[in-house]
Amino acid sequence: MRAVVFLLCMFSIGFADAQVYRWVDAKGTVHYSSEKPPAGVNASVLNIDAKAGPASPDTLDCYTVRCQGERLEQRLARREELLAKDVAQRAAAAPKPWNGLEFRKYISIQRGMTEGEMLGIAGAPDLSVRDGWSVRTYTYMPTVGDPFTTTISIVNGRVSGLERNRKF
Repeated sequence: MRAVVFLLCMFSIGFADAQVYRWVDAKGTVHYSSEKPPAGVNASVLNIDAKAGPASPDTLDCYTVRCQGERLEQRLARREELLAKDVAQRAAAAPKPWNGLEFRKYISIQRGMTEGEMLGIAGAPDLSVRDGWSVRTYTYMPTVGDPFTTTISIVNGRVSGLERNRKF
């Protein structure tokens, strides 16, 4: 009796032609079924013997949650390092902010003052231009706190001209 049931099961497996149909109805709904679709429907037969693709390199030989978590931490650390490097490069490439020249320092500068005294009061200029050997021009650009462009001309090591223009 068992042999007959076994042979009957094996015989029916051969006729079980497993196919999966896919079709879209008039409303746009996608249907999947192992039974034939209704008549007049354009259905496609899907290959159910499809093989799985290759595993991601991050998941090879790593099946536990702990292992995946450690790899995630390594990837996050690499990304943080790259972001920090990118921020440092952007900061290095960004132009430095203007120093400007405050009014109280401006009024302390007088014609005839030496270049060293002037730089001691005003500080480093935003722009410096040398015209030949004896003429130098220092420019202090406007800032939010002091909206004036100040240009100081130095001839033979002494302040020869002061000019202050409102630029904002």
